[in-house]
Amino acid sequence: MHPAEALDGTRGTMKLSLTYSAYREMEQIPGKPLRNIGEAILGLADDPLPAESSVLEGQGGCLYLSIDGYHVLYHIDPGDESLTVLGVVEGPIHTLH
Repeated sequence: MHPAEALDGTRGTMKLSLTYSAYREMEQIPGKPLRNIGEAILGLADDPLPAESSVLEGQGGCLYLSIDGYHVLYHIDPGDESLTVLGVVEGPIHTLH
């Protein structure tokens, strides 16, 4: 099922969580990109499927959002109306597959 289909009927702000590994990865990111990534992550709570997001093929419904050369990998749980940031990695997207 495409994540957009799973979100039908979901209203309001989603609960947002960050895995410890995502937190550790973000600690390594310099100032300006980190601010942009932080703002984008907070924005996902209100709009979990922005136009810039893409489905990560073969990864169980995970999505990613590219920001300043980094990729925010996340998963949406529509039943719990929550979004979990799984990781923030730098480099080409093919390294996530």
